[in-house]
Amino acid sequence: MYDNYPQHHVPQNNIVQRFFAQPAGAIVLEMVMAIVITVAAGSAFDFFDPFHAAPATSEYQAAQATVAQAPLLPLWDASLAYLSQRRFVAAEAVADVAAASDPTEPLNHALLGTINLRSSDYAEAQSDFSTLLSLAPDSFDAHNSLCWAQGELGEFTSALRHCEAALQSAKSPLQQASALENRCWLQVEMAAYVAAASDCLAVLELLSGCYNEICALAHYNLGRIALARSEPAAALQHFNLAAQIGSAYAPMYLELARVYASMGYDDAAERSLARYQQLNIGALIAK
Repeated sequence: MYDNYPQHHVPQNNIVQRFFAQPAGAIVLEMVMAIVITVAAGSAFDFFDPFHAAPATSEYQAAQATVAQAPLLPLWDASLAYLSQRRFVAAEAVADVAAASDPTEPLNHALLGTINLRSSDYAEAQSDFSTLLSLAPDSFDAHNSLCWAQGELGEFTSALRHCEAALQSAKSPLQQASALENRCWLQVEMAAYVAAASDCLAVLELLSGCYNEICALAHYNLGRIALARSEPAAALQHFNLAAQIGSAYAPMYLELARVYASMGYDDAAERSLARYQQLNIGALIAK
């Protein structure tokens, strides 16, 4: 379920900068986003950090970059505002206008990809982040999000390559944790439980005591691993921690509802199902 572009000097209080400064699981925000990454997932999701370290530019070049992006800032603001309200159709419509205005701006494709991850349109998200990767080959967010999107599409071999690339390009403990959690989830999907458990435990070690969405997803996946190993007590412990921390990843709550119902915890099952429906309604409308 969180790039390697030149730094641009945008207003400090601009919603774009505030959005992309959030921790990764909040993307895949609240993920985002994130990031899922938030896909993030990522509340998260620095579901994704659109700007990584880049060669220094002159003040003149920096000023040129600011002027060039200025027409896009209102579009980004509007799209992100719609995204925060889970109004995916409106968010994508505005982001499409921004991308048409400047198809070479990586952030446009990162934004479109995040919207599609959040609305569970994984095929479109794969296309968006592939375009982002063509513009920024070392992009952490492109690789991390492709790991997630392709995993959801069942393209496990390619997804795993992107997981590995995301880990190699991670520039911070938070990014490393996001990439590890993504790979953990993917390996659970592949029934590679030993490797998956190692990754998710590494996340909890990196982010000790955290209440970040990345940690929620790590506990969720450790719970799935415990169930696969016929360890219901351990699974319940991890699922309870995942629910306590919280996530914007709707499928987590559907699985929690199923597990709680099977164990006779009807109230917890109802709460999880209600949260799943709340998170999923926007994606259903978007489709």
